[in-house]
Amino acid sequence: MTQSPHTKLRHDTDKTVTAEIVEAELRVRYRQSAELHCRARAVIPGGIHLSGRPLVDGKTTPMYFQRGKGCRLWDADGHEYIDYLMAFGAQLLGYAHPLVDQAVAEQSTRGQLLSLNHQLHIEFIETLLPLFPGAEMGVFFKTGSEATTAALRIARRYTGRRHVARCGYHGWHDWCLPLENFVPEGLDRQVLEFDANDGASLERLFDANPNQVAAVILAPEMVLPYDPCKFKKILRITHANRALLIMDEVKTGIRVAPNSVSERAGIIPDIITVSKGLANGWPIAATLGRREVLDVAAGMHYSATFHGETSAMAAARATVRIVENEGVQQHIEFLGRRLIDGLNAIAEELGVNAVAYGEPVESMPFFKFMYPNEKLNSAMTRRFFQQVLAHGVLLHPRHMWFLSQSHTLQDVDITLDVARSALKHSL
Repeated sequence: MTQSPHTKLRHDTDKTVTAEIVEAELRVRYRQSAELHCRARAVIPGGIHLSGRPLVDGKTTPMYFQRGKGCRLWDADGHEYIDYLMAFGAQLLGYAHPLVDQAVAEQSTRGQLLSLNHQLHIEFIETLLPLFPGAEMGVFFKTGSEATTAALRIARRYTGRRHVARCGYHGWHDWCLPLENFVPEGLDRQVLEFDANDGASLERLFDANPNQVAAVILAPEMVLPYDPCKFKKILRITHANRALLIMDEVKTGIRVAPNSVSERAGIIPDIITVSKGLANGWPIAATLGRREVLDVAAGMHYSATFHGETSAMAAARATVRIVENEGVQQHIEFLGRRLIDGLNAIAEELGVNAVAYGEPVESMPFFKFMYPNEKLNSAMTRRFFQQVLAHGVLLHPRHMWFLSQSHTLQDVDITLDVARSALKHSL
């Protein structure tokens, strides 16, 4: 194991500038990662899975990681990082949480995938229903994409309509990409987009498609800044047009106090989808909703062989217990606020045109440059993220970040020191 850079970094910086690592040094730093990427291109289309795209590029930032523990990652070249991506939010508690992994290990000894039904299927849904507003029934899946696709299928059957209105990222299935040339023709006429920050855009959509829209599906991070009134208006417009509101809380479910943006905003959606941090890295998802709506799913085909696998359900139940008993949501929101406030203070101090904010809340922070000159903005972004990575902090330049239970106040303070130095080198 290589020595952690963080203790040394904290000592060296103490709010002073550390040495910039130039691109030639970065290419040497990530040599093993670059070699793995080259090897992957021979056997995997594009050499990556889509979520594994280069942070900046494949030679000056890391692409391959070997292990994780808590909020730390180690890359293929042996470098250690404080991780703020946390597997795109799937690791709510932290990598390799002992109690979650113990629950998985115990369940796996019983044969985690059996021929028909299992009692844990019931217990898993029973665990989730009290957590989310209006949830009376639910079905289980492996991924968020499956959960959102099933939600639309249920909404279409319930309403007898075909069109849907969407805002946000909802997965990789065909309906999520209606304009692409590799999906069936005509989807763009049934999958319609609206602006969640402009209620009038949703009203216009309903007016242009009278009695045709089955559901409105909304990813809450699209409402920026967070505003409960906007969610209430979307719900009101949706129900006025006899459609269903689906809150896609794949990213936010259980992460945000009290368990969902829906409850925080004071709305009760007809359907809610959850996944991501639900089982601390183990693949599980659910579509939950009102009994009247979910009842129509009886006999509907949305099943797959591995949906009934129980080890991830055991992980989810263990994760929920920890979240409920250990103040996880409050902890990550506090740290997220500290990180956001610190980044904004540093940007102001240095005269950098950049802003940190919650997407949509503080436990899911992000930081972006705001220069009107696109070339300058791109250059600043590249240099900043190269430098924070090279100094042991994994921040994603294009995707919201995630705090976990395993992050500490010291981790955030180290991150702010690194960010200050990286911004100085980016100017």
